[in-house]
Amino acid sequence: MSTNKWVDAIPKIIQPIKNSIPDPIVNFSIEKVLNQLFKEEKIKGELGFIAERIIEIHVKDIDFSMFFTLKNEEIKSLRGPQEPDVTLSATGDALILLIYNKVDPDTLFFNRKLMVKGNTELGLHLKNFLDTIEVHQKLPKVIYLIGDRFSDFIYKEKSETIPLN
Repeated sequence: MSTNKWVDAIPKIIQPIKNSIPDPIVNFSIEKVLNQLFKEEKIKGELGFIAERIIEIHVKDIDFSMFFTLKNEEIKSLRGPQEPDVTLSATGDALILLIYNKVDPDTLFFNRKLMVKGNTELGLHLKNFLDTIEVHQKLPKVIYLIGDRFSDFIYKEKSETIPLN
Protein backbone atom coordinates (compact mmCIF):
# COMPACT_ATOMS: atom_id res chain seq x y z
CA MET A 1 0.00 0.00 0.00
CA SER A 2 1.40 3.39 -0.96
CA THR A 3 1.88 5.89 1.84
CA ASN A 4 -0.81 8.19 0.42
CA LYS A 5 -3.34 5.34 0.50
CA TRP A 6 -2.24 4.61 4.06
CA VAL A 7 -2.93 8.20 5.08
CA ASP A 8 -6.32 8.01 3.37
CA ALA A 9 -7.11 4.77 5.28
CA ILE A 10 -6.62 6.37 8.71
CA PRO A 11 -10.24 7.60 9.00
CA LYS A 12 -11.46 4.05 8.29
CA ILE A 13 -9.33 2.85 11.20
CA ILE A 14 -10.46 5.62 13.56
CA GLN A 15 -14.20 5.41 12.75
CA PRO A 16 -14.92 2.10 14.55
CA ILE A 17 -12.80 3.16 17.53
CA LYS A 18 -14.72 6.44 17.76
CA ASN A 19 -18.02 4.61 17.56
CA SER A 20 -17.09 2.26 20.41
CA ILE A 21 -16.35 5.03 22.96
CA PRO A 22 -19.45 6.24 24.84
CA ASP A 23 -20.33 9.91 24.28
CA PRO A 24 -20.10 10.87 27.99
CA ILE A 25 -16.48 9.66 28.08
CA VAL A 26 -15.67 11.56 24.89
CA ASN A 27 -17.32 14.75 26.19
CA PHE A 28 -15.62 14.49 29.59
CA SER A 29 -12.23 13.94 27.93
CA ILE A 30 -12.65 16.82 25.48
CA GLU A 31 -13.66 19.16 28.29
CA LYS A 32 -10.70 18.21 30.50
CA VAL A 33 -8.16 18.43 27.67
CA LEU A 34 -9.44 21.79 26.37
CA ASN A 35 -9.53 23.32 29.86
CA GLN A 36 -5.97 22.17 30.51
CA LEU A 37 -4.62 23.25 27.11
CA PHE A 38 -6.22 26.69 27.27
CA LYS A 39 -5.68 27.40 30.96
CA GLU A 40 -3.64 30.55 30.31
CA GLU A 41 -6.04 31.86 27.68
CA LYS A 42 -8.96 31.42 30.09
CA ILE A 43 -7.09 33.32 32.82
CA LYS A 44 -6.24 36.15 30.39
CA GLY A 45 -9.85 36.30 29.16
CA GLU A 46 -8.85 35.46 25.59
CA LEU A 47 -11.72 32.99 25.18
CA GLY A 48 -14.46 35.46 26.04
CA PHE A 49 -15.52 35.53 22.40
CA ILE A 50 -17.02 32.02 22.79
CA ALA A 51 -18.81 32.72 26.09
CA GLU A 52 -22.40 31.53 25.98
CA ARG A 53 -22.00 30.60 22.32
CA ILE A 54 -22.02 27.09 20.91
CA ILE A 55 -19.02 26.12 18.81
CA GLU A 56 -18.97 22.99 16.69
CA ILE A 57 -15.78 21.48 15.32
CA HIS A 58 -16.71 18.86 12.74
CA VAL A 59 -14.16 16.31 11.50
CA LYS A 60 -15.72 15.39 8.18
CA ASP A 61 -13.91 12.18 7.30
CA ILE A 62 -14.86 10.44 10.55
CA ASP A 63 -18.21 12.22 10.93
CA PHE A 64 -17.36 13.47 14.41
CA SER A 65 -18.52 16.72 15.95
CA MET A 66 -17.41 18.38 19.17
CA PHE A 67 -19.74 20.97 20.66
CA PHE A 68 -18.47 23.31 23.33
CA THR A 69 -18.93 26.70 24.94
CA LEU A 70 -17.37 28.86 27.63
CA LYS A 71 -19.48 29.14 30.77
CA ASN A 72 -18.29 30.61 34.08
CA GLU A 73 -14.73 30.80 32.69
CA GLU A 74 -14.71 27.05 31.98
CA ILE A 75 -14.85 25.31 28.62
CA LYS A 76 -17.86 23.01 28.67
CA SER A 77 -18.30 20.14 26.28
CA LEU A 78 -21.91 19.82 25.21
CA ARG A 79 -23.87 16.79 24.20
CA GLY A 80 -24.49 16.79 20.50
CA PRO A 81 -26.14 17.53 18.35
CA GLN A 82 -26.64 21.16 19.29
CA GLU A 83 -27.63 24.19 17.23
CA PRO A 84 -24.19 25.84 16.94
CA ASP A 85 -23.52 29.52 16.50
CA VAL A 86 -20.65 28.52 14.24
CA THR A 87 -19.32 25.29 12.76
CA LEU A 88 -15.75 24.82 11.62
CA SER A 89 -15.40 21.70 9.53
CA ALA A 90 -12.44 20.04 7.87
CA THR A 91 -10.98 16.61 7.33
CA GLY A 92 -8.79 15.18 10.06
CA ASP A 93 -5.62 15.58 8.02
CA ALA A 94 -6.36 19.25 7.35
CA LEU A 95 -6.99 19.83 11.08
CA ILE A 96 -3.72 18.13 12.01
CA LEU A 97 -1.86 20.32 9.51
CA LEU A 98 -3.58 23.37 11.02
CA ILE A 99 -2.86 22.39 14.63
CA TYR A 100 0.80 21.68 13.93
CA ASN A 101 1.23 24.90 11.92
CA LYS A 102 2.15 23.14 8.68
CA VAL A 103 -0.40 25.23 6.83
CA ASP A 104 -2.16 28.41 7.85
CA PRO A 105 -5.95 28.46 8.26
CA ASP A 106 -6.41 31.03 5.48
CA THR A 107 -4.83 28.65 2.97
CA LEU A 108 -7.16 25.88 4.11
CA PHE A 109 -10.13 28.25 4.10
CA PHE A 110 -9.53 29.68 0.63
CA ASN A 111 -8.92 26.19 -0.78
CA ARG A 112 -12.21 25.00 0.73
CA LYS A 113 -10.46 22.56 3.08
CA LEU A 114 -11.66 24.48 6.16
CA MET A 115 -15.30 25.48 6.07
CA VAL A 116 -17.06 28.01 8.30
CA LYS A 117 -20.84 27.89 8.63
CA GLY A 118 -23.03 30.13 10.76
CA ASN A 119 -21.80 33.29 12.47
CA THR A 120 -18.99 34.26 10.12
CA GLU A 121 -17.47 36.85 12.46
CA LEU A 122 -17.31 34.31 15.28
CA GLY A 123 -15.91 31.72 12.88
CA LEU A 124 -13.16 34.05 11.70
CA HIS A 125 -12.31 34.96 15.29
CA LEU A 126 -12.09 31.25 16.14
CA LYS A 127 -9.99 30.52 13.04
CA ASN A 128 -7.61 33.36 13.95
CA PHE A 129 -7.43 32.13 17.54
CA LEU A 130 -6.51 28.64 16.34
CA ASP A 131 -3.79 30.16 14.18
CA THR A 132 -2.12 31.72 17.24
CA ILE A 133 -1.84 28.51 19.26
CA GLU A 134 1.74 27.52 19.94
CA VAL A 135 1.14 23.78 20.01
CA HIS A 136 4.75 23.02 20.93
CA GLN A 137 4.20 24.96 24.17
CA LYS A 138 0.82 23.39 24.91
CA LEU A 139 1.41 19.67 24.54
CA PRO A 140 3.74 17.39 26.47
CA LYS A 141 6.98 17.10 24.51
CA VAL A 142 6.53 13.42 23.55
CA ILE A 143 3.00 13.97 22.26
CA TYR A 144 4.09 17.07 20.40
CA LEU A 145 7.00 15.26 18.72
CA ILE A 146 4.82 12.32 17.64
CA GLY A 147 2.17 14.66 16.28
CA ASP A 148 4.75 16.85 14.58
CA ARG A 149 6.32 13.89 12.79
CA PHE A 150 2.90 12.62 11.80
CA SER A 151 1.93 16.07 10.50
CA ASP A 152 5.19 16.21 8.49
CA PHE A 153 4.21 12.87 6.94
CA ILE A 154 0.71 14.13 6.11
CA TYR A 155 2.16 17.37 4.75
CA LYS A 156 4.41 15.42 2.40
CA GLU A 157 1.65 13.05 1.29
CA LYS A 158 -1.18 15.56 0.95
CA SER A 159 0.62 18.46 -0.70
CA GLU A 160 -1.16 17.75 -4.00
CA THR A 161 -4.70 17.57 -2.57
CA ILE A 162 -4.28 20.25 0.10
CA PRO A 163 -2.49 23.21 -1.50
CA LEU A 164 0.06 24.21 1.10
CA ASN A 165 1.78 27.24 -0.38
